[in-house]
Amino acid sequence: MRILKDLNETIDEILNYVSGGAEAEEVFILDALERICAEEVKARFSVPPFDTSAMDGFAVSSADFGGGRVELSVIGEAAAGSAAGFKIKRSEAVKIMTGAPLPDGADAILIKEVAEENKNGGGWTVASSEKLPAGLHVRRTGADFAENDIIVPRGVPLNPAALGILASAGVTRVKVYVKRSVAVVSTGDELIDPLDEKVAAPGFAPEFGRIMNSNLFLLYGLLVKAGVKAELCGIAKDTPEEIAARIAEGMAKADIVITTGGASVGSYDYIPNALGLLNFEVNIWKMAIKPGRPFIFGVKKEGRRNKLVFGLPGNPASSLVSFVKILRPALYKYAGRSNPKEILAVSGALSETVKRDSSRTTFLRAFMYNAPGGGSAQPVISVPSKQDSNILTTALYANCLAEIPAGTGVAAKGDIVSAQII
Repeated sequence: MRILKDLNETIDEILNYVSGGAEAEEVFILDALERICAEEVKARFSVPPFDTSAMDGFAVSSADFGGGRVELSVIGEAAAGSAAGFKIKRSEAVKIMTGAPLPDGADAILIKEVAEENKNGGGWTVASSEKLPAGLHVRRTGADFAENDIIVPRGVPLNPAALGILASAGVTRVKVYVKRSVAVVSTGDELIDPLDEKVAAPGFAPEFGRIMNSNLFLLYGLLVKAGVKAELCGIAKDTPEEIAARIAEGMAKADIVITTGGASVGSYDYIPNALGLLNFEVNIWKMAIKPGRPFIFGVKKEGRRNKLVFGLPGNPASSLVSFVKILRPALYKYAGRSNPKEILAVSGALSETVKRDSSRTTFLRAFMYNAPGGGSAQPVISVPSKQDSNILTTALYANCLAEIPAGTGVAAKGDIVSAQII
């Protein structure tokens, strides 16, 4: 048995046991959204593939604009998608639209807003007194990326921008890691399965002493958002043997099993006993976080793979915090991400005073929003009053976990604190 209180040390130790994504499959890019890239994707050609205009205006030679008023003859017009080639000489210009290829001999764009177009006999001229340096308003070949550049590295989630980048490089199929499974086992004699037919019956209400199994569905959503498949293994009664049987069922489906409930030190907290029956190495940790103090980590070597069991607390808010702060980095690595500890951290001003815990860092379900009036004011972190570990409704509108460092006294209204976007 080992007590390990430091959050970052805990994450690092767990990550040492987690194997990253292995199997890959090739998919059409429209089916690749939020999948993890399993290859280094290189550009087939440069983007843009030719010098283009960044603005509507006139393609000109910067050498004509050394100072004073200049009048140029307009010899043609180039639109985006036009294949017509122009070659300008000194004192000539081509009217050009954004995205059109830059004519030969041109090296700058005189934007429409500072140009004077004039009818001159049978043609048009353009005049201006602007000074134009070479390259002004010109997008050079390969400005975004060049041929053979790595445009999407291995191990990153393919977000909407990644799909656009792949398409712009002519890549329509990409290798991604096969989604790996994570099994979930709920424990507790008090739990009722919401999918039980009797629950749907008119007038149903839980009998005295029983509650609905909300954690299973909370974890299902968290797992899907983390990029893995959830294998739901039902509810185990409070005996070591039944819990062990459910965990074994989960192990047959996945290399990671999550249990909820039974992770503390009560008389009916049987997760350690169940893992012992399955010959797991069991670590019982008291985390220096609130909520989420009890946490169990089980490891069992099977061939070249590690089977891992994470025992989360039974209270739903505790499960949520433990998942986000401890388990999610492990799942990111499991899914194939190259930077599993990457988080989106922000800071803001507390909307109300919060009491500190003397020994544990507190993570509060909170809602961050821009301060009224905007400008340079710090964002506001609004903390609902109901923060007990059994209350899940405060997480409905929460978009972050506000971090209140351990200490004495309070974190006062207006204090700047860190938060992790969830």
